[in-house]
Amino acid sequence: MPHPAVRAQGIPGRLASLRRSQPVARAAALVLCLGLAAAGLAGCYVSASVGVATLQHSTRSYRLSSPVRALVVHGQVGRIDVTGGGPGTVSVTEQLTFRHTAPVTTHRVTAGILSLTSSCPAVESCSVGYHITVPRGLAVQVADNVGTVRLHRLTGQVTVRTGTGIIELASVSGPVQVSIHAGEILGQDVSSAQATLRLSTGRIEMTFSAAPAALSATAAVGSVTLRVPGGVLYAVHTRVAVGSTLVSVTRSAGSPHVITAGTTTGSIIIEPAP
Repeated sequence: MPHPAVRAQGIPGRLASLRRSQPVARAAALVLCLGLAAAGLAGCYVSASVGVATLQHSTRSYRLSSPVRALVVHGQVGRIDVTGGGPGTVSVTEQLTFRHTAPVTTHRVTAGILSLTSSCPAVESCSVGYHITVPRGLAVQVADNVGTVRLHRLTGQVTVRTGTGIIELASVSGPVQVSIHAGEILGQDVSSAQATLRLSTGRIEMTFSAAPAALSATAAVGSVTLRVPGGVLYAVHTRVAVGSTLVSVTRSAGSPHVITAGTTTGSIIIEPAP
């Protein structure tokens, strides 16, 4: 005879098949519970509602006039957009998606550092997206578990770390340090002199509009494609355990423009930008 716990696992599936009529579903669930009780099983619970809660959306916007010199965002799930604007006020729009209980978001400024955080209820899933406009020269640090992080028109230092998703850089010129466990690191019109790109599984594809002084891009499993301005000499160091390498930029071991690229399994392409 199956273990009682194994027999009890079938209860949610049986209740789910009775969605057409909640009174009928509750009556059937009650009969099932009584049967389990007679068999000596405990822990049966009949919900007042069998259906799935409707997905809800909420938007919150606010501005901060306090002097801010850095932005720090800690997200769980959701898209994070940070765009550089003119000097002065920082504006934030939060986009919340949830079913039962709204996620909790906080924002505070401490010693000139604006910190944004979000968290979902312990037993529920939700997402919080951010659209943030900051002065272009602001230092930006983002940590996100799942989602897309897009940074646009920034001249300050950029640091991004995500678990799964996409990191997009566009018109960024400050020092860059980004890492992702699984996903993609993409960039267009990047003019950063210093850039470090790291991922475990996925793809790196970055196009530079100015020759970097120190560019490092590595992947455990995946492809690395770097496009840099032509007509410049580069000191290039590549490492591929299993895969292919194609370098078509002009190389010079003594160049002040150093590119280091590596992947354990995958491909490396370093070529002139179109």
